[in-house]
Amino acid sequence: MVSSAAKKRAIRSLSAYLVERLMTEKNLSRDTALETLMKTLLYEMLMDPETDMYLESRESLWEYLTDEMNGKPEKLLIF
Repeated sequence: MVSSAAKKRAIRSLSAYLVERLMTEKNLSRDTALETLMKTLLYEMLMDPETDMYLESRESLWEYLTDEMNGKPEKLLIF
């Protein structure tokens, strides 16, 4: 069983990765990238340890995020 502290570390690390990737790929400031991420369904699901999204790979989460940002959140809805 994964401890609560380990879950929080994983969620924090994945969130930081997604913010950095948004900054790089979309040429956003850190604040704008963070705000963008925080407005997504993916972020909501990632913050909920019960969804186990923190177990997904960084690349899978990035794919979910780009799909959602492109108006195609279907993958998240069946997660």
